[in-house]
Amino acid sequence: MGKPQIAVRIPPPLLAELNQYVERVGTSKTDVIISAIAAYLGCAETVPLSQRVAEVERKIMELESLAKGKRDNI
Repeated sequence: MGKPQIAVRIPPPLLAELNQYVERVGTSKTDVIISAIAAYLGCAETVPLSQRVAEVERKIMELESLAKGKRDNI
């Protein structure tokens, strides 16, 4: 059985932020939204381990990119 789907309406500025984020860190909107909802509801442990590890790896890549940018400006 597949995962259930939901549909939501969000303001255009929030969608733009989401699109920029997924482009910057190389993830999917689905993964970002699942992680955000789980964190908001306080049930992050329900997110599959592989998805949580992938999110940590993406955050590390983002931090490395920011650090590289700061080093380049020195």
